[in-house]
Amino acid sequence: MWSYYQTTITKNTNIPDKFKLSAKVYEELIHTEESLIQRLILEQFTKDLPNVNRTANGLVRFCEKCKLVKPDRAHHCSVCEACVLKMDHHCPWINNCIGFNNYKFFVLYLLYSLIYCLYISITTIKYVILYWHGGKFLILFLFFASLMFAISLISLFCYHCYLVLHNRTTLEALRAPVFPSGPNKEGFDLGKKNNFLEIFGNRPELWLLPVKTHLGNGYNFPRKIIDEDSEYLLRSIVYDGDGESEGMSNDSYTY
Repeated sequence: MWSYYQTTITKNTNIPDKFKLSAKVYEELIHTEESLIQRLILEQFTKDLPNVNRTANGLVRFCEKCKLVKPDRAHHCSVCEACVLKMDHHCPWINNCIGFNNYKFFVLYLLYSLIYCLYISITTIKYVILYWHGGKFLILFLFFASLMFAISLISLFCYHCYLVLHNRTTLEALRAPVFPSGPNKEGFDLGKKNNFLEIFGNRPELWLLPVKTHLGNGYNFPRKIIDEDSEYLLRSIVYDGDGESEGMSNDSYTY
């Protein structure tokens, strides 16, 4: 219930103001009909922003509804009517978007829900056998309902474990993020250990608790890049205690 509560109430729409266009810049953008000038305006606006993701056409990712430049891995949710940091998907079961701030809580919610359903199934199976011909409908219903939910949760939990270990969101698994060098599903893949730590943090005693331990700020992510010799390197962001980036390096990965 704690994981469910955290997943439900935690919002992912706290995008910093520096990504939002000022009234003056927005007026220039919407009153310009030439696409080249619009592109130049957005490029000029993002020159000091840590953005590397682009549209399929190589343009700056701009949200007309929110009037902001989308941070890397952020998307607009039509249900929440807002842009969501590192959006994974909108979950109708909890009426909230799963994203940067509550993804850990969501994974824990799946884990504990799965354990609970398996526990119910295992502890009621002997009564199902005992009352199979005795008409104990509630026992039968409880067993089969928990079993069906367990089967569904196994596939969903395993899929999100795969996404965690590869540092992808559901949206990125469906459509690879676009970098200056082109689409690349592995663009944010830092190795299984570092991928896990980015979401669950570096304090093992808190991994299984639905409390905030993720690393980073939600809009500036370490990423895998390709150098001129086509060898993969890790571009790292070093975070301070508040999760803000302090610097970059090309030869190590540090939080």
